[in-house]
Amino acid sequence: MHTSRAAFLVTVGCLLLGVMTVPASATPAPGHAGSGDGWVLSTTDTSKNYSPTFVGNGYLGARVPAAGHGYSSKPIVTQSQLAGFYGAPSAGQEERAGLPTWTTLGFGRGGDVYGLGEWSCGFGRLCPTSYGKISGGAFVESSHPGSTVGAYLAGLNTNDTPTVGGTDVIPIRDAPAGPATLAVRYGNGSGSPQTVHIGVNGTLQQLSVPSLASWDDWAVVTVPVTLNAGANTLEITVTDGDTARVNVDYLALYPDGAQPPTQVASDSVGTTTNYRQSMDLRTGVLTTAFDWTSPAGDMTSFAYEVNANRADGHLGTVSVRAVPHWSGTATVVDELDGRGLDHASTTDSRVDGRTATLSQTVVSDGNLVTAGVNSVLRVDGKTVPTRALADPGDGGAGQRADFPVRAGQPLRVTKYVGVASSVDTDRPLAAASPRQAAAKTAARAAEDGYQRALARNDDAWSRLWQSSISVPGDATMTAQVHASMFYLLASVRAGVVWSASPGGLSSDGYSGHVFWDMETWMYPALLAQYPDIAADANTYRQQRLPAAQAAAAALSTPDHPIKGAKFPWQSALTGKETTPDWSPDGKQEIHINSDIALAQWQYYEASGDKAWLWDKAWPVLRGIADYWATRAVPDPAGGYAIKDVKGADEYHDNVDNSVTTNAGAQASLRIAIRAAGIAGRSADPAWGKVADGLKIPVDAGANIHPEFDGYAGQTVKQADVTLLQYPWALPMAPALAQNDLDYYQARTDPNGPSMTDAIAVIAGSALGSPGCAVYNSLRTSADPYLAAPFDQWYETRTGGAFDFTTGQGGYLQEFLYGFTGLRWGTDAVTVDPFLPPQLPGVDLTGVKWHGRTFDVSVGRQTTKLTLRAGPPLPVRVGGGDVRQVRPGAALQVPTRHPAGDSTNCGR
Repeated sequence: MHTSRAAFLVTVGCLLLGVMTVPASATPAPGHAGSGDGWVLSTTDTSKNYSPTFVGNGYLGARVPAAGHGYSSKPIVTQSQLAGFYGAPSAGQEERAGLPTWTTLGFGRGGDVYGLGEWSCGFGRLCPTSYGKISGGAFVESSHPGSTVGAYLAGLNTNDTPTVGGTDVIPIRDAPAGPATLAVRYGNGSGSPQTVHIGVNGTLQQLSVPSLASWDDWAVVTVPVTLNAGANTLEITVTDGDTARVNVDYLALYPDGAQPPTQVASDSVGTTTNYRQSMDLRTGVLTTAFDWTSPAGDMTSFAYEVNANRADGHLGTVSVRAVPHWSGTATVVDELDGRGLDHASTTDSRVDGRTATLSQTVVSDGNLVTAGVNSVLRVDGKTVPTRALADPGDGGAGQRADFPVRAGQPLRVTKYVGVASSVDTDRPLAAASPRQAAAKTAARAAEDGYQRALARNDDAWSRLWQSSISVPGDATMTAQVHASMFYLLASVRAGVVWSASPGGLSSDGYSGHVFWDMETWMYPALLAQYPDIAADANTYRQQRLPAAQAAAAALSTPDHPIKGAKFPWQSALTGKETTPDWSPDGKQEIHINSDIALAQWQYYEASGDKAWLWDKAWPVLRGIADYWATRAVPDPAGGYAIKDVKGADEYHDNVDNSVTTNAGAQASLRIAIRAAGIAGRSADPAWGKVADGLKIPVDAGANIHPEFDGYAGQTVKQADVTLLQYPWALPMAPALAQNDLDYYQARTDPNGPSMTDAIAVIAGSALGSPGCAVYNSLRTSADPYLAAPFDQWYETRTGGAFDFTTGQGGYLQEFLYGFTGLRWGTDAVTVDPFLPPQLPGVDLTGVKWHGRTFDVSVGRQTTKLTLRAGPPLPVRVGGGDVRQVRPGAALQVPTRHPAGDSTNCGR
């Protein structure tokens, strides 16, 4: 979505911007198991059509694998994210760094501990690299077909830079001593030979693999090796001097002179039965229950609960109720798994066995941010002495406790994890170091106990869910809506002034960078019901205004002086431009300035907070207006032009007069003029002059807005011209607006990102588009992108960023602003409801405006607006009169419907 080199991203088979490329299901999960009320999503089979979900509280997040806890590299890497935790690699821009995996908690007997038993591959088997121990920035990917188990080792080269230290280790068992053949199946579509290092029992040699026709092709090279009898270790790693643009499917060891093996090694350690994994969206608790039989034959019944506590953003808990069906000495292992580390390293790992406390300091690359992680272990609420595990050598650390158990007697093991960082925005930094603050959080939670921590979490989520969206009578769609809001809320929270990336806190997608995705797609979905959370996205930009001002000043030349503020296309810790140097987007996608200005203004419209406008928003609005007034240039034909840009349609670089760029600039200038009047500030006369003179061309023959100068019907990546209707509200005749929708829908790439059709729903609802147009756009905005079983979103039909909070934000806006016709104003809210006949209705609760709280229920014939709290609410119905709504007297207005035949929509 955010780079014109999307094809290049797929070609290299890597994360050039941290984008996880995993194929999405073609359709949503059919009738996935759940509670039936749209709040609990469940699965009993993770062997196919399964994408692991994540827990998050807006500060701390973790993706949790099918195992119910811990680290996994498949089907995607399970990462642990922390808001504001950015690193600066030696070669490259600021990127989100990953914590050690804090969710690891194993239970078993002796060496057979559930979820921690080391997988190994038999001699004479195909050993998929996705089953190995992956670290150092390498990862599992599955975007290219033809791999042995549908996933393979990737990330050995990122953004044309070898991932030095990227490693995959595969233990081999039952090998004969002496000479053998090592087969390596690889993919290399780079156009030139590539090198990596292959290791056998710690001895490395460089391997060069020829180029193949494409990244979808695979080939095998063989290497003679010498093995020990029994256990051996294979390793793929990237060292200095390697080029490493290669994917690796499997390794295989077999006797010299023999035929290569064909049997694929199993990925399991022990066996699992009676499995069920459930995400309760009401509480953010992921529960995984099953019976596990260890390789030694011991069976234990497990019920894991993983949660990032909503009441205390710095607290995570992992709790397991275990029922051993055996008697003896049990082992519990609490780990901070270093395989989850990314763009960071750990120092000073300690275990205090007396208090069963494990702690680490985590430092991001470039020493940008320091975090403290502290884990306190309790068994049935009591302290059991622990001892440190051996150093795994990957930045991880762990502690172990041993104690007697009896068959059939249940016990609960809980780890309380405290996390804090040096850039926290929700705590006084001078009060304690990150490590001290993390220790205090974990110790306090352990003292209070698990049930109290869980109760506080549940209460915090309950307060959030006083605002909700539902489709009465349609539990499946309601679950999709609830899940979209849950994952968005899991990535943001009030007081944590870090804006969200397109992957939220679920991953390091797009390097954790902040784009227009927040202001245009996620932010409006929050603003309606959670303005206190939405406000922090604006604060994030306000705090980085000096960097934006410096960026504008750096563009100024004697021939073309630039004033004001230029915000970065990609932003991270400092507010400096973090777009890779090879991409033109940092220089050309300047429409982000307008997206930021609109978000600042929308908050004022929704809150009516003049003091905030004066003190916080005005400097940003003024800086953006100054930028546009000086970035625009006089047009020889009259008026003003904005040249050499890229609009929202990222398929076209270096265009002049991108219609959405110009319309956003025009709106930003006029917003600044209005804000100046309200704030009692002076508006530069140039703002109005440039705004009035900016070109917003219309093709009179086709009766459409051409996307840019010289546009001739080329394929469009995503919503661009249609943004003129929403969110920019550019005045235009209804026929022109409908023509824009129809014309560009036919020219938009169906493999583009998932939020495009949201605009068609919102704009089509406002227009009352005839027939099945709005309903079909509703379905195509969601169905192709939803991932089973937890209703998460992929960026495109074939993969991309995951979990894609941008798409979720667009989807939520369909219900908030599409079917209700809700629009903000400084003097009133507007409602203008519209409903396709396929929908039974849409209910919104807890909408906020100027200190009021109200509900909207869009019914088939009538829409009802009820004031829940606050003074009388002024409501403009459609474009008509303003009516005052008072408590106890609901406003009822007719619900509009599409004209023509809208019943047979082919679904």
